[in-house]
Amino acid sequence: MSNIRANDIDLKQWTLFDKVMYGGLGYGAFCLPSNFFKVFITVLFPPLGEVINIVGDEVSYDIPFFTWGVIRNLVDYENITKIVYSFLLTTFFYIPGLVYTLRNISDKDNTLF
Repeated sequence: MSNIRANDIDLKQWTLFDKVMYGGLGYGAFCLPSNFFKVFITVLFPPLGEVINIVGDEVSYDIPFFTWGVIRNLVDYENITKIVYSFLLTTFFYIPGLVYTLRNISDKDNTLF
């Protein structure tokens, strides 16, 4: 790294290869939406995204992560039906389950503000 100066980053003289090899790719501000990982998991498997959408705000940062309150919220009738609908719609060619779960995530994010 001795032949590459940090000043070159500011002058935007780094190539993509330099940024990948020497760590300049993350230089500066890089923002992700707050629900990026929730949407990413939903694209991989929509019912798991629905579970994360339901228990996401109640999971603790300390051990145990899942408390009885989280489990009680997860097995609530309304939340179980959302998970089952997401699973059933996902079995019908994946896209209906994805759209249903993304709509639920969007609805929950819009009601928070």
